[in-house]
Amino acid sequence: MNFNEALAAFQAQNYPLALDHLSSDSAVLTENEIRLKAEVLQKLKRYEDAMNVWNVAIANFGEQADFYADRGVCKFHLRFKSSMDDLNKAIELDSDNGYRYACRAYVKDKIGDTEGAIADYTKANELDPGNDITLNNLGLAEEKLGHTQRARANFKQADSIAGIAHITDKYFKESPEPVVQQKTTMVTELRKILSSKTEFKAFWSDALKIMRIKK
Repeated sequence: MNFNEALAAFQAQNYPLALDHLSSDSAVLTENEIRLKAEVLQKLKRYEDAMNVWNVAIANFGEQADFYADRGVCKFHLRFKSSMDDLNKAIELDSDNGYRYACRAYVKDKIGDTEGAIADYTKANELDPGNDITLNNLGLAEEKLGHTQRARANFKQADSIAGIAHITDKYFKESPEPVVQQKTTMVTELRKILSSKTEFKAFWSDALKIMRIKK
């Protein structure tokens, strides 16, 4: 097994090759190797296998926020209700990290808890101000609940940070009546297109993993 080769393959997005480098039955994986293996499995959308690797990580290397956060992501994709328990645990272990709240906000929004998502995105922005993805997703959640003005303000700030304000500003300058909903929808769809390549690399990535091996 060669960790450096596995990491290079991962960074080149050759996930099957990276997994091959990490799949020796005779080797006992180090903490970094087991983290990488779980990440590779998640990229391959083998969420149950990845969840089991995170279980091993927690059992062997202790309770770490990253382990719980990513296991929670796997459980979310597997539709396990305990997904939120893991995301809550990650916040308990790393409460000053804005990413933890943004990650939980993403899941809350997907399961229909839009108000909870707004609260978590707001907290994430307080802890990690100036993050265009967080501001964009906060705006999308606010728009769902009809908070149009707040959503627009967050969209504009996100666009400015991302360097695309010159593209989207013209939509915000349109007369708000009687076509405000049409223009809001146009802005929303445009923002999704423009941010898709970084959308929750988040999964974030599939979200922006601030303290991740993938960085």
